[in-house]
Amino acid sequence: MGKRSAGFGLALTRVRAALGLSQESFGARIGVSRRTLTRWEIYDELPPVGQRKHLATSLPDAPPELRAALVRTLQLDDAFIAPLVEPPPAPAPSTAALDGAFLALCEQVELAPGRMRAGLVAFLRRAEAMGLSLEATRAGLEPKPARRPLRP
Repeated sequence: MGKRSAGFGLALTRVRAALGLSQESFGARIGVSRRTLTRWEIYDELPPVGQRKHLATSLPDAPPELRAALVRTLQLDDAFIAPLVEPPPAPAPSTAALDGAFLALCEQVELAPGRMRAGLVAFLRRAEAMGLSLEATRAGLEPKPARRPLRP
C-alpha cells in the first residue's frame, strides 16, 4: 500500500456524500476507478502527488468546509494549500465605525437617530428572517441604472 494520511478517507467520503455521488460516479469524475476510490476511502491511502493536486482543485461545488478538510489531509505543501483553503472571515467593523456610518445616514435622510435606528433594526431583522444575507439585501436596495428610451 502507498502513503497514508489519517482522516483522508473520511474527508473524501464526506465530500462524495455531500455531492450525492456513488463511488463509481465520483471516481469517474476525478478520473479513477471505483476500486481505487474504495482503497482511498477505506485505508486512508493517499494518491500520488499529481492526483492529490488534481483532487484538491477539482471539486469547486463541494461544501467549502468539507473541501477545506479534504485539502488539509492531502499532505501538500503549505504554499499549494494556502490559496485553496477558505480565507478567514473579514473582521467585523468597530462599533465606532458603525455608529459613524449610521449617523451619516441619519443626516442624509434628515431623521433623528432614535427614530431611524428602530426602523433600520426592524428592517434588517425581517430581511434576516427571510433568509437574505446583508449582501443580498444591499444588492436588492441599490438603484438600478436607468434605461435610455429608444429613439424612433
